[in-house]
Amino acid sequence: MLLGAPLLSLYVRSMMTTRGSDLAFGAAVHVGRFGVILGGLALAPLIGIQGWYAGLFVNVLCCLFAAGLVTYFGLWSRIGITRLWAGRAAALLVVLLLLEALVWILPAGLDITSPGASLWVVTLLLVGFNEELISRGVVLERLSRSYRAAPAVILTGALFGLQHLSLFATTDRGTFDILTNVLLSGVVGFAMAAFQYRFHWILPLILVHALADFTAIHTREPHGDAFAAATAIVFVGIGVLALRKDTAPKKTMAEV
Repeated sequence: MLLGAPLLSLYVRSMMTTRGSDLAFGAAVHVGRFGVILGGLALAPLIGIQGWYAGLFVNVLCCLFAAGLVTYFGLWSRIGITRLWAGRAAALLVVLLLLEALVWILPAGLDITSPGASLWVVTLLLVGFNEELISRGVVLERLSRSYRAAPAVILTGALFGLQHLSLFATTDRGTFDILTNVLLSGVVGFAMAAFQYRFHWILPLILVHALADFTAIHTREPHGDAFAAATAIVFVGIGVLALRKDTAPKKTMAEV
């Protein structure tokens, strides 16, 4: 009995240290991506890349950064990058995510801006690729080793939302607009992380992510705050549905 108390205390401290280091790792990965963005934006004009194409250049660098991390940790198979089917439940949730992405263009349709649809598709696929690999790949896998499903997914979503604070440094958008984006991104991140935690099928998340960005950017008539709030509720529901089967913490990544 006397020995049990200090052993329990040691175990609790160990768990807190592991969880804290895993959370710090997740935050550091997002900060690292932000560093790549700032470095790319500084480098682009020095090598003759200007305007819209600087963003495309930065997205290529972010993809290299994300792919490098996934390769280093040996996660390609784990995250399901080549998986083509994960069952009917997964397919149903993907359909719900697709419908949410498409509803942004109703009822007015699309208004494609310069430099045209093809280049926008390319750059937004790159965004989907690097953000999903970073958040729902590397970060979620790391948090999943020391947290149960719900906290791992919630923290992954929160970190994904907070990464959008980078808009203060990379755009001239207003404070309220950016903070709203952070909140909605966090909710979206929660839903997608819940899906990935349960199904390990990241490919549809990359495609849905790109489509959602495309429709949100190019909708002919942007929707207001009430619509954004309604979509946030939908995402919470999708996340809860995906999380209805909880599992214990997983050991999926090597210590770093």
